[in-house]
Amino acid sequence: MDLYNKQFELRQETSGYWHNKSHDLLVSARTLWKAMQSEKDLEINCWATYKMLIGMSFELLFKAHCIGSDTEFNPTHDLVALANTANLPTSKSENKILQVLSEYVIWDGRYPTPKKPEHLKGHWKNQADLSDEKLDLENLMPLWRRFSDSFMEQYN
Repeated sequence: MDLYNKQFELRQETSGYWHNKSHDLLVSARTLWKAMQSEKDLEINCWATYKMLIGMSFELLFKAHCIGSDTEFNPTHDLVALANTANLPTSKSENKILQVLSEYVIWDGRYPTPKKPEHLKGHWKNQADLSDEKLDLENLMPLWRRFSDSFMEQYN
């Protein structure tokens, strides 16, 4: 087996790589968040991109748990399903947040529309059920930290 295949397998099977990439995405989301907060008069508005990055961070964090516990997971961006697969307890309100973030990972952080109009309607409804503050960095960090701390306790 050549070096590239070994490196591929190592990265694919090592939960620490997944956790580190999750942290990288969190730092990127935090950097964007801080820029949006400090430069409001410049009208830096990357709200959808921020939510996509933090959603991707949760996705990789949940997948790191799965890899650490040798649990197979579906190749999905559904954060609620991934949290369940990783056996990470979440409340109803946390599931609503994760559901909205999933939509940003799947399409709203990258594309102007989903593939079907009913997905847009569902996304808008799910967002309307949340206050904007629920997706603020200050509210999401304790949730991310809880799952990250659990990972560090179990797999490091």
